[in-house]
Amino acid sequence: MKVWRAVRKLLLAIAVLLGVWVLLEIIMRLYVDLPLKTDFYGSISREEVLARQAAAGVKVAAGPGWIHLGWIADPERESYRVERLAAGQWTEIGHSQFGSFLWRGDGGAFRVFAVPKGSGQPRLIGEVSAQPASGSPPLYRPVIAGPWQFLFQPRASGYYINDHTIFHDAEGNWRLVGITSKTDGDYNQERYFAVGVSKEFPPSAGMTEEAPIADFGELAWAPHVIKAGGSYHMFWSPHKLHQMDSADGITWANHRITLSAPYHRFFRDPMVLQVAEDQWLLYTTARGAYFSQVDVYQSFDLEGWQYIGTALRSGWGSERNSHFASMESPFVMHYQGRYYLSFTYNNDSFFWPGILLQFHIWLNPASYNETLVFHSDNPYDFGVYRGRHRSPTFVASLSAHAPEYVLHPDTGEWYITTAGWPWVATLTAGEVAVAPLKWELVSGR
Repeated sequence: MKVWRAVRKLLLAIAVLLGVWVLLEIIMRLYVDLPLKTDFYGSISREEVLARQAAAGVKVAAGPGWIHLGWIADPERESYRVERLAAGQWTEIGHSQFGSFLWRGDGGAFRVFAVPKGSGQPRLIGEVSAQPASGSPPLYRPVIAGPWQFLFQPRASGYYINDHTIFHDAEGNWRLVGITSKTDGDYNQERYFAVGVSKEFPPSAGMTEEAPIADFGELAWAPHVIKAGGSYHMFWSPHKLHQMDSADGITWANHRITLSAPYHRFFRDPMVLQVAEDQWLLYTTARGAYFSQVDVYQSFDLEGWQYIGTALRSGWGSERNSHFASMESPFVMHYQGRYYLSFTYNNDSFFWPGILLQFHIWLNPASYNETLVFHSDNPYDFGVYRGRHRSPTFVASLSAHAPEYVLHPDTGEWYITTAGWPWVATLTAGEVAVAPLKWELVSGR
């Protein structure tokens, strides 16, 4: 009897502890989730969809063994049927909820119908012809191939750099724009971007600081700059998509919010990749009901963005699934016909890492620099992460935080950067550092 009473007390204690743990998890998730707005129509309103749908039609991107069809979607009111012309007849090959369909098979003619969820007849959105490219691109592994060297650290506008972007301006100079504040890494104080400039890349003595930009009185995280249509376009977050334009990459104007509410919570760290003429993909950190993921949005004009799917999702076996999302700073590279998705794998699961973060406590500092890389033959789908040994698309782990990957247009050399909050970063102390990057052949397939 004494043994049984002891066992019951132990079981009761375990049940109480589990109950407290579950309660704290629920409280933390409610606390961080409830203030965040989500809406598929945060960029293109319901009223705009039909006109934009008619104007855009169906767009095509293609690569080795795949064809992607893209269009403007209205998932509240309709779904989409995709057909292919084969042997003189149209055959249904799939359905989609959003404005995206990835096809693996023979090319030819394709058409997309909008199918009303209520009454009404299907409506043709567009018909296109496309052929996949031939062959299978080789698989490479990115490797840090040399020591880190100093690149940039602000002194006037802030004391460190975290997420950042690097690009060539119209005057031929290299520019770095990145998160900063006059703290040792208080993300609530990060409300503008520091700017560094150099003639060469990487510069032997580092970049020179210029005046900060993008100070609009609210959080400003993870800038990303691309050049398209003769202009420069800057994107940043969190929780909504900010944009600005520039004719030269130096002076910026026309600040606006082009995505007021994302499809999933914890939208941040946007990165934009052009995949075809007048077609861009936006990769962002995100979180589903529990698991972390990298979402992908689509645009045909860099203004209207719509969620089309998850570029990489995680499942059971994945090590980190924070309330705040753990797949940070996504970046996609195209190398030798294959696409590579990189993200920094931060923010451990459960409620206590988020609480400790407020007190500048990071239990495993080495994990701050853990960046994972995945491969795919297309830019839309990088598979599922279930741990390193159960994820076929996992290809590399790099020791870097929020890295940018830079291809020098003159030398063809690749570089990788690292940065981060001074109170936790172990590779740097507030500065951005840069190192050479090499690609090692894994398979010729």
